[in-house]
Amino acid sequence: MLYSAFRSFMFSLDPETAHHLTLNLAKLSPVLGKISGIPREEKFSFHLGSVRWTFPIGLAAGLDKNAEALSFFEAQGFGALECGTVTLRAQEGNPRPRIFRYKDEESLRNAMGFPNRGLQDILPRIKNYQGQVPLGINMGKNKESSTQKSIEELSTIFEKMGPYADYFVINVSSPNTPGLRALQEKEYLSELFAELTSKSIKKDLFLKIAPDLSREKILELKKLAVEYQLTGIIATNTTIMADKGEGGISGKLLAQRSREVRSLLLQEQTELEIIAAGGIFSPQDLFEFWAQGGKAGQVYTSYIYRGPALLKNFHRSINSFLTQQSMNLEEFFSLPIKERQLRLKEYHP
Repeated sequence: MLYSAFRSFMFSLDPETAHHLTLNLAKLSPVLGKISGIPREEKFSFHLGSVRWTFPIGLAAGLDKNAEALSFFEAQGFGALECGTVTLRAQEGNPRPRIFRYKDEESLRNAMGFPNRGLQDILPRIKNYQGQVPLGINMGKNKESSTQKSIEELSTIFEKMGPYADYFVINVSSPNTPGLRALQEKEYLSELFAELTSKSIKKDLFLKIAPDLSREKILELKKLAVEYQLTGIIATNTTIMADKGEGGISGKLLAQRSREVRSLLLQEQTELEIIAAGGIFSPQDLFEFWAQGGKAGQVYTSYIYRGPALLKNFHRSINSFLTQQSMNLEEFFSLPIKERQLRLKEYHP
């Protein structure tokens, strides 16, 4: 009820203005995050790659671009926090307006273009983060940078932030930076992966991919991620719907496309970790992902529309499932896929 009133007020404002006001409130009132959040319990924790998540729903990149309200989002009960997209130099992004709501479909259109304060401004907050949940850095290139220069930029971000973050995400799949999605090519990514994996800093590394790729391209990127021993793939970024205008669509309008990409990747049964992003609204979305072999999801748009009740709904259902199974999440994720599917099929809320 309280969030419903808060959302009604915020939705009366321009989306980006509402976003900044919400972040400022979260930054100033981390205790509010705890009051409205979910409890952290050991049975919900599990390993994803080399990192131990504290809950299977994480905060997706884009909501806290500059790592300003990490204490609030940790207190909410997210299992991991991902800030960014971080670029080497600060940039303004695209002209406003650049966020648009589709209320009936619980979706957003984002044409922001990586606005952020840049590495040097964000780095001190990453260094000072003392939270108990993993912290990820979503990194991308500056708008004006050449293809070759972008490899140097991402390498610098990785080196500077490497000692202080738990995992990194390569973002070459946003539709909001001209030419960025063209970097989802084997030649470029091979050079980039070779550069990053050659560093002395060894942190989990993910590739975030677009939902608009062909089946052949998705499998090519999967094969490349395996070859260079990346930790996994985040599936997916936002989708392009030309009839709605420039930018990427998130939320329920993205759900089906993202689901199809995840299903394809999970059918391959590689050692890659697949993180679900895009249209994750309900425990059933997560359970379906578990049945295919996944573990964790990330939310952004569904959190905007549902607020803290979103996490509480996930918590309630997951807790009920684990109680019926008399096991914790780590134990459940260690089961063979067919055993997972059987237990999920037999689960009665």
